Amino acid sequence: MPTAKPISKKPASKTPAKPAHKVYNTPLPKKLGIAEEMQVALIAAPDGFEESLGELPPGVIFSTSVGSSTGLALCFVRSLSDLAATLDLLVLRLPRQTHFWIIYPKRAGRYKVDFNENHVRDSGLAAGFVDYKVCSVDNDWSALKFSRRKT
Repeated sequence: MPTAKPISKKPASKTPAKPAHKVYNTPLPKKLGIAEEMQVALIAAPDGFEESLGELPPGVIFSTSVGSSTGLALCFVRSLSDLAATLDLLVLRLPRQTHFWIIYPKRAGRYKVDFNENHVRDSGLAAGFVDYKVCSVDNDWSALKFSRRKT
């Protein structure tokens, strides 16, 4: 009959256990690429979004439209028709070198929608843009960052 092995009486490790997932504490303005002295267009942003960004770099100016001095656009969409209209606007008015985020509801968030990240990406590509970054804005919103294709 096999004998049981004794339980080890070794002291616990002095180094703390690593968390199961990596925790990121990057401030949202930095994740979105909001820089000093930048004019940021907030398109269809929910009430209180500007305040939810927290501390901003010096000199940031918000507007509700896209123009020649726009350095970054944050565009909220809640439906496929919003997405199409926003992309049409950006094709016409966005300065060539300006990047933009399409911010859309997460499936698991409080907003119920019938589209997802793939729809956003495919629509942006079809409009002549390329996506190159993804960001979780908060518990309800995700975002894809786009720029114009280089020619």
